Amino acid sequence: MLLKSLDDILVGAAPGVGRRWLSKLRKAENVSAFAALEESELLSVHGEIIRKLGRWFDKSADKNEIGAFFVMMGKEYCALSIPLSELTFALNIDRKAVTEYILDGEELEGAHRIYALMEALDEVGDFFFLGSYYLTKGYLEDTFVRLRSEQRLDDETLNKYLPDNFFFKDQ
Repeated sequence: MLLKSLDDILVGAAPGVGRRWLSKLRKAENVSAFAALEESELLSVHGEIIRKLGRWFDKSADKNEIGAFFVMMGKEYCALSIPLSELTFALNIDRKAVTEYILDGEELEGAHRIYALMEALDEVGDFFFLGSYYLTKGYLEDTFVRLRSEQRLDDETLNKYLPDNFFFKDQ
């Protein structure tokens, strides 16, 4: 059983979630570079994340699709020199905005409703946790590739400080 507040988010009938996230983002002191982006870009990013969340919930997207989406996002914002810490923090703020919206919109009457709410919030958390992992992976991969292509560091040093199984590390 899908909760009405979650269903509203997933079908795009809850624009308040994006505004809630934007408000939290603007108030957060430690995401200044990311929050300085245009409002339209930030809301667009949020919209893309919510569309992926919808695909995650209806099981039409697996972790590979979600991972690829967040890897690319990490690479894009790395190229813009947005700090990784700000990206992961902003993603966590988005998770919080989504969960708060769900909680605010649900009546907690009966064990079945409470369990459905707990299950939904757990799925939301899993999605954003996976997103954070792949966002970081994409960001670090782009850093690795750019450092190697600009020949700032030799391969041995790069592999010592960035030891990971990046998708495109061998290119």
